[in-house]
Amino acid sequence: MSEVDINILWLIFGHIGTSWGTAPFCTMPQSQFQQAITWQVQRDLNYAASYLKTTTEYRVLLERYGNPQAALDVLFKENQVPVDKQPNNDVAKVLLELMRWNVAFGGFRAFNYENYYGWMGGGSFLNKPPPYRALPMSSPRGVDVPGSGKGGSHA
Repeated sequence: MSEVDINILWLIFGHIGTSWGTAPFCTMPQSQFQQAITWQVQRDLNYAASYLKTTTEYRVLLERYGNPQAALDVLFKENQVPVDKQPNNDVAKVLLELMRWNVAFGGFRAFNYENYYGWMGGGSFLNKPPPYRALPMSSPRGVDVPGSGKGGSHA
């Protein structure tokens, strides 16, 4: 991958942090980001094609809309379908990966360490039915849950 393509991916990654308000908390420097992209491509050459599709789509949108912010907004808007509904949408897969990195490298801190069930697993709450990780937590049989007022069964 070219340095220009990696810089476009970095721009996309930064857009996530800016949009979500997590940018001040992100601890992933650009050098680490570039290394992670390189490792992903070395591990699986299909990543290179997915990354290039993403950067190419961004370039097309930039040409069409004339400014980076508009191109980024449209890039995310057009690729916000659940990945399992469009298994061949490489751009959506890349965006999801970058979102996960954002959460892992500062997003949880920005959200007061709140863990949204199923999010890191790629669960989309648009799915019907929702992924199992999105379902309410229940305590295992026979386990006391402090503060719940429910004792476990001891039979």
